[in-house]
Amino acid sequence: MSIKLKVLKTWINKDFTIIFQMSILASKELNLPKKIHLLIDLRQQSFGMRLDREKPGQATANHAFIQILRKHIPQFTIKEILRDKTTGDLYLPLLAGSQSEGFWTIKLAHSKPPLASLIDPNHMVQVSYGQKGTFTKKHQLEGPPDWAAFENVFPDLVSLTTQKDTVKDAEYLDEDEETDVSGDSTNPIPEDQRELAARLKRKLKTTRKNLEKLRADIPPVTEVERVKQDAIHLQRYAYLVAPEAFELKLDSSQTSIGTDLCIELNPDLSVGRNIEAAYERSRKLERKLKMGREQVEQFQNYEKDLLDDIESLRTVAHTESYWQRLIAKYKLPQLRPGSGNSAAPQTAKAYKTYLSSTGHTILVGKGARENDELTKAARANDYWFHAVGVTGSHVIVPCTPDLRAALPSQVLKEAAILALHSSRLKDDLAGECYVTRRAALKKQKGMAAGLWKIEHSETVFIRYQTDELQKLLQSIRA
Repeated sequence: MSIKLKVLKTWINKDFTIIFQMSILASKELNLPKKIHLLIDLRQQSFGMRLDREKPGQATANHAFIQILRKHIPQFTIKEILRDKTTGDLYLPLLAGSQSEGFWTIKLAHSKPPLASLIDPNHMVQVSYGQKGTFTKKHQLEGPPDWAAFENVFPDLVSLTTQKDTVKDAEYLDEDEETDVSGDSTNPIPEDQRELAARLKRKLKTTRKNLEKLRADIPPVTEVERVKQDAIHLQRYAYLVAPEAFELKLDSSQTSIGTDLCIELNPDLSVGRNIEAAYERSRKLERKLKMGREQVEQFQNYEKDLLDDIESLRTVAHTESYWQRLIAKYKLPQLRPGSGNSAAPQTAKAYKTYLSSTGHTILVGKGARENDELTKAARANDYWFHAVGVTGSHVIVPCTPDLRAALPSQVLKEAAILALHSSRLKDDLAGECYVTRRAALKKQKGMAAGLWKIEHSETVFIRYQTDELQKLLQSIRA
């Protein structure tokens, strides 16, 4: 399994975690995500490295460790994570260009507390970082570690990531994308079934986030085995433990694994209590590994069910009884009253639907109460328009994948035209409009129908011709 990680960005989190955002250079058959994050954890209770899709919050790139790293090696890749079996220290070789003159490394020392050090090819420590602070005073190490004696734990980390969804399934990861629910011309998909598919899609995204957290919490097999071996060797050589000792050192001739061992001890406990504590740690890790794998398997089955049901809702029109079975299965809120009953009278929509010249949908509220319904139903990243300083309709431009970054000028102008035409400024053929995202609006308790608080917004002033307005009005769909 040949995999390399090309580092794109680097941050340091407030919880003493160094974060690398990386693109994955590997075979497509492995079904790995395009980008992933390597987390170097400098906390005693969660010491180590792990891969995660999500970037942790509260991260900053303004840090001495990152600046010195980028100064010396602005671009590098990672293909190994090496572990010293004796000390538990981890080494991250940073590969950049030709390796004939050696390579830089990040050493993650399993000390109390852990410390990350950036080491140059001449074995000089350039900077160190940990819970006790950042240290930029350079100092020379004795020499290179014996790389041949170390184990590569990188495959163990990657193996947790390869148990992922296929590239086809990845389309459901983004909650903000429109769910493509169309059916065919002879059997169109009802609007309520579209809504149910969207709800399952959001549940799928939450499920995958939880699955990522579960995978990250599973202890590596190598760590479970190391703790178990420590307990066995401590019991075997208990007679060598001195009173109030902090550690027990064993050379390779004394161990069953053929390498030196350094077993940490609690000096406040007796030898017997230290042995009991070592076996208890081993049992806890084994239970955590077993339970973690079982939970991951359960979530994977749940994820598969969601994918199958979403695909069914996307392609085939179903009866209301089928919807109800899915609602009960996934414990979802009921659809609005009267959903799915084709014989029931249809409730009038709260908005009119227009089509812009670019093919994008523009929704215009029909009145004060309808404005509330329209805006409450909008998603956080949908665009919202309203004439400035006068009463008028709320106008929503649903955000589609091509509109995420910004609105094209033509769509912006046409939405603003409809907002002005649906206000007291309709006869002026000109005016100023608020333009913001739905997330910037709040409906406070006691506010009148149609009235919302705007947290922040831009404004645009436009003039338009009668023929532009008429062309828009003729595009009405509902």
